[in-house]
Amino acid sequence: MKTWNLRPLTLSAALLATLSLTAPASAQEPTVPAEAARSMLRLAQGEYLLDDGRTLRVHVGARRVGVGLDESPLEAWTAQSNELLVSPDGMRRVRMFRNGDGSVDRVALETDRVVR
Repeated sequence: MKTWNLRPLTLSAALLATLSLTAPASAQEPTVPAEAARSMLRLAQGEYLLDDGRTLRVHVGARRVGVGLDESPLEAWTAQSNELLVSPDGMRRVRMFRNGDGSVDRVALETDRVVR
């Protein structure tokens, strides 16, 4: 009788454990702010040519913002505002400059240097 009572509990615990292990906690957290900001961020989605010749890709999903340079895979960044995206390490930022209609005219990639 005890094994019958424990079996559903064990299966439930196993299911919860597998669901929590599918992605790290930081990857499950949304990086896109509220609905109003999301519509402005969607206008920023696309590819941009930087001043140094590299290509910057911005993808805005339902819960996350992805940024990639050249051929590198998209990396989950955090939207600090409609005009600023910040990398996970906090050392890189993408600043967006918008036109009067809200579309993005150009972007700038800012990088902090590590002082030794």
